[in-house]
Amino acid sequence: MQRRQPLYGKASAECLQVRETMRDDGAKYGLLLEHMGPCRRLVDIGAGWGQFLALASERVEEIWAVDECPDRVKDLHKACPKAKVVICRADRLDLPDEHFDAVVTSQMLHEVKLFGEADELARALSEIHRVLVKGGRYLLLDHQDAGDGEVVVHLPKEQLAKLAEFERKYQFYKATHAEAGGNIRISRQCLQDFLSKSWSLNSTMEEMEMDETHNVFEEKATSELVASAGLKVKQWIGFSDIIVDLNRHGGQLVEGTPWCRKFLLVAEKT
Repeated sequence: MQRRQPLYGKASAECLQVRETMRDDGAKYGLLLEHMGPCRRLVDIGAGWGQFLALASERVEEIWAVDECPDRVKDLHKACPKAKVVICRADRLDLPDEHFDAVVTSQMLHEVKLFGEADELARALSEIHRVLVKGGRYLLLDHQDAGDGEVVVHLPKEQLAKLAEFERKYQFYKATHAEAGGNIRISRQCLQDFLSKSWSLNSTMEEMEMDETHNVFEEKATSELVASAGLKVKQWIGFSDIIVDLNRHGGQLVEGTPWCRKFLLVAEKT
């Protein structure tokens, strides 16, 4: 089978690294470390330039990093010198059987679901099951579907202009909002995509970000999919409150119930 091209080219990989350097991922990495459990051998699939592995290396003896994009991992050894880097795709892991105490996929699996082949997500989960030891943990951290319904929010003038630009450029579905007495009425999903993607406007990441959604994984269906790969789901932990993202953009939730836009699923190979 001919190898498919990596999702990230050189320019987009560099843009994403700058973005990851600037944002505060402390809560995300803290959750991963908290729920990793006793771990001597760890692999991060979709490791990028190694931010998480740099932290994990302080408590894990053997560290592996997997990514399909050589440009994403070119600086990884600066962050985590002891990591063993493997270039491969998640559905065809070039890793030994039953070797790892913990496997991490952090904001990577949604790209497999959105951009991969029809059964690629299931194959990736099967591979994760293969490389875990019995009793090993799988940590799936990713974007949670905001669900149906609308909210009313207040956004400052500059963010309203950015929202209008986002709506013009967004391709995954028709993004729109309505005026609501000095505020706006907008779907939960559209608000989540705007707040999590507005940074990419007019960057080398714009085309990719405008052609995907961050409303990806719903708890019941995702838990069932992970379980079908032979992994027992132990916990589903929501985090990254949408109100925090709104406040960061100078906005406020006027009407509606807040939600978490990210989740950590903890599963175990039994």
